[in-house]
Amino acid sequence: MAARSLIGRKIGAYEIRSLLGAGGMGEVYRARDTKLERDVAIKILPETVVHDHNRLARFRREAQMLAALNHPNIATVYGFEESDDLHGLVMELVPGQTLAERLVTGAIPADETVQICAEIADALGAAHQKGITHRDIKTANIMVTPEGRVKILDFGLARLLADKDSASDPEAATLTRMTQAGAILGTPAYMSPEQLRGEEADQRADIWAFGCLMYELLAGRPPFSGASIAEIIAAVLTSEPAWGTLPAATPTKVRDLLRRCLQKNRGSRLQDIAQARAELRETLRAPATGRPPEEEPAIRSLAVLPFANSSGDPQMEYLSDGLTESILFSLSQLPRLSVMSRSAVFLHKESEEDARQIGRTLGVEAVVTGRVRQRGETLVISAELIDVENGWQVWGSQYRRESEDIFATEDDIAREISETLRLKLTPDKESLLARRRTENVEAYHLYLKGRFHWGKRTEDGLYRGLQFFRQAVEVDPTYALAHAGLAEGYVPLAVYCYLAPKDAVPKAKAAARRALEIEPELPEALTVLGSMKAYFDWDLPGAEQLLREAVALDPKYPRARQGLSDCLTEMGLFEEAAAEIDRALELDPLSLHMNAAVVMNYHFARRDEAAIEKGRRAIDLDANFFPTRFYLGLAYQQNGQFAEAVAELRQARVLSNNNTLVTATLGGAFAASGREDEARAILHEMEETAQRRYVPQTAVAAVHAGLGDENQSLSCLEKAHEERCVWLLHALTVDPRFDALRGGARFQNLVRSVRQSGKV
Repeated sequence: MAARSLIGRKIGAYEIRSLLGAGGMGEVYRARDTKLERDVAIKILPETVVHDHNRLARFRREAQMLAALNHPNIATVYGFEESDDLHGLVMELVPGQTLAERLVTGAIPADETVQICAEIADALGAAHQKGITHRDIKTANIMVTPEGRVKILDFGLARLLADKDSASDPEAATLTRMTQAGAILGTPAYMSPEQLRGEEADQRADIWAFGCLMYELLAGRPPFSGASIAEIIAAVLTSEPAWGTLPAATPTKVRDLLRRCLQKNRGSRLQDIAQARAELRETLRAPATGRPPEEEPAIRSLAVLPFANSSGDPQMEYLSDGLTESILFSLSQLPRLSVMSRSAVFLHKESEEDARQIGRTLGVEAVVTGRVRQRGETLVISAELIDVENGWQVWGSQYRRESEDIFATEDDIAREISETLRLKLTPDKESLLARRRTENVEAYHLYLKGRFHWGKRTEDGLYRGLQFFRQAVEVDPTYALAHAGLAEGYVPLAVYCYLAPKDAVPKAKAAARRALEIEPELPEALTVLGSMKAYFDWDLPGAEQLLREAVALDPKYPRARQGLSDCLTEMGLFEEAAAEIDRALELDPLSLHMNAAVVMNYHFARRDEAAIEKGRRAIDLDANFFPTRFYLGLAYQQNGQFAEAVAELRQARVLSNNNTLVTATLGGAFAASGREDEARAILHEMEETAQRRYVPQTAVAAVHAGLGDENQSLSCLEKAHEERCVWLLHALTVDPRFDALRGGARFQNLVRSVRQSGKV
């Protein structure tokens, strides 16, 4: 449709007055709101969206989500209008000048750039908190009003207008559009390496684009440029920005922030835009010193590889593992340093690859390696820091200490590495480390043994872990982490139904509360209390509050984000839940438990195809980890792939040593697939097993629901209510196996009863 033909037409209460601009994402017009007597901007959707009913329906839904963004630095979305053949998004009309227009006259002074970028980071942070990414941050999409207010335009539209139902990736489709004749060449200069490779983009793509924009404002030119799109793409993928072109007045903190935003490996990149905002605000408050920028540390990311146990005693394995974890934690507190997660490095524990090759695999710039030997009461610990690129030893040292000096040894290693990297612990981080340890060496060793066995997540390992945590608490009753370990030890026993919830959960809560009495801001303990408030107390608002507090205390603690994701899922806030579980996986990408949790949350969000894809990838990490196969089986069942569901659940049953939750769930898969005899055999087996150990009645209810026996299924759910089964809230809110029961009076009575006993 020609642009001039729309002038004078009306869409809803809006009369189109003039064309403001046009591009691949639609035409933008100035229009008059005839009801409220104000001017607005309307983006008219292209025909490719309008004629695709699925995309149009999705656009309507997600436009509602964008309309909920209420931030002074984001152009407001007023609504979505339809009239005849026109469909348009109605937005705030922002007067002023775009940053692209401002840059025509040259670079923007450093102090003004910092102010502008602080407002942009504030807006992106608010959107990211709601699980919304922009995906097209660039100078042309940032307006500065005559009053000096920064406004981000077109928030989220690149994502909304992408054809996610097509066989091609939306980012790849964007690249295709950009290579067409007459397309603007500026956009690829802001696209992250993962976008250019056609991979799925997330909030870190916004952080990359934010870094490109900040660099361009300071230098007056983009960090990546070329005479053609191919040259721009090659520069983004292979070249470093010309850091020397930044003006001398650029603050050191801003230079450092730019480097972290423009890490090509998104795992090494700045992970949270809120951190950028905080650092820019701090820069604005700091007085100008006039000093030249300090020399930048060369190493920005590292991995602490598992220390080797050279004692020849397998019973000392816990010590080498624990020492690795302690140093990893200490280094993760350093500012401006990305440290690879525990699960990622421990996958290479038995690897025969050399340290440099493991470092390349992990995508880090340096690795810490070490060995531990114990001779009587003497510990001999050697450690070194190796540059992955050239193999040079950046630092190395050997320590010969008495066993009771292990804390000092850990401190020495972390301090010497930080000094080598010219990075210092802030006072608050130093006090955090001091609070989180015991001075009792015996208690510390018992805690390390508890962590060692708990990490295996087998039934035997969980019980042995509890035994060591209890001993650590007995030796040092003021050891907060040992109490938190005891609390965490009970959680999987309850979730996977090894223990009845009324036996496991009160003990978990008591241990977590004791940990918080000793250390009131311990994220591990808050996470346990928050999760149990959801699973056992059915108090979702209270659970959300505690879990958000845990995330705020330690944004890098993945289990807090996992717990928050579970809570948001039960509340039906699937977009926010997905953002949290994806962030948890980013923090701990190779964790078996986190990968399994992603499959679970995607399944309960009714995204079963995505859950299946995630589950298949997770099995590649460890084919013997039963929770992954358990959740994958549920996703297959809901997706109508019954043979695959039964196969996965059978495997999970064997791997879990006939766990009652898994076995009953297998019966549900038999029932759903029409294999009634096998389903009833499982029911009979569970009836006998219940005489000896706990059987979750929600899983039994699912078998009866699959067989069409609604009354018996409801009776099981009512029994689950009496037993306070940790899976009941999922059954009543999001579990698709009970969809056929939801409209019945008896089911609704049960929902009301749960609401009265909790705060659902």
